[in-house]
Amino acid sequence: MRAIVQDSYGTSETLRLDNIAQPSYGSGEVMVQVEAASVDAGVVHLMTAEIPMVRIAFGLSKPRNRPGMTFAGVVKAVGANVDHLKVGDRVLGISSGTFAEIVIAKADRVSRLPTEFGFLVGATLPISASTAFQAVFDHAKLKKDQTVLVTGASGGVGGYVVRIASNLGAHVTAVCRGEKSDYVTSLGADETIDYLSQEISGVYECIIDIASPLTLSKTVKLLRPGGTLVIVGVASRRGSSGMARNIGATFRSLFTKKTLLWFVQSEKQINLNSVVEFLAREAIEPRVEKVFLLEQTSEAIQHFTSGVASGLTVIAIGNEAIFESKLRQ
Repeated sequence: MRAIVQDSYGTSETLRLDNIAQPSYGSGEVMVQVEAASVDAGVVHLMTAEIPMVRIAFGLSKPRNRPGMTFAGVVKAVGANVDHLKVGDRVLGISSGTFAEIVIAKADRVSRLPTEFGFLVGATLPISASTAFQAVFDHAKLKKDQTVLVTGASGGVGGYVVRIASNLGAHVTAVCRGEKSDYVTSLGADETIDYLSQEISGVYECIIDIASPLTLSKTVKLLRPGGTLVIVGVASRRGSSGMARNIGATFRSLFTKKTLLWFVQSEKQINLNSVVEFLAREAIEPRVEKVFLLEQTSEAIQHFTSGVASGLTVIAIGNEAIFESKLRQ
């Protein structure tokens, strides 16, 4: 089968397309023919290993796993002790090595893909949408009429946060580049701030910090007393590759009545099911901004990291997803 492989940590230039043996599946696993996979910050972190903990967890000198974290596709085979999926099911899920024609995934990290979503959007739900869902509901506990500031609002996670928060009835102020303001407004943002030309100001009941251009101190000052800051992931500050911001928030939370916390996305199936059901019910589907083919994976990651993307970057692998991408053009 065709797959993207990586022999050493580094930029997207370290990725290459190769023909490798098809993997086998076991008990509690499913084999999925991949139609589409998404590009997100996690893919970049694991590719570059700029965050030291990546090497500790995924290989000191070189990556143990092939690139790719999410997928949407069709179940081709089911292992023993799997009772919620069958051959032919349209599914989405999380696994390693998803930039490939076939993926083996643990069944408890796979859910059915509703007919409301195509494969291209489906591939973005396990990480981008799930992270946004957890940020809004599990950590910010956002409610109707609350004021929320969203940094990194035009990205994959940010776009979902804006849509979900808007659907809840929150007042959303989105931080993004000026040329992306129309996009985030179309997602439901009430106001936008161009961080390149405008001061980020105001007082908010909640801040969901995905890619803040501000220091932690300046970000916390934007919170009203009793407000909540939710830092998403371990590299939330633009240009940062470490956990200093996260550790700083944990320390400062001991000396303030404001809630300062951070989290890394959970991959539990129950969360994925909840996300899919909510988005389908609320008809939330942020834009897939650009689609690449498997052999263009390096270019897809370059596009994602360039900062010019407005929306979601997806890799179409199977024929159905490639057909979907042509319909979107």
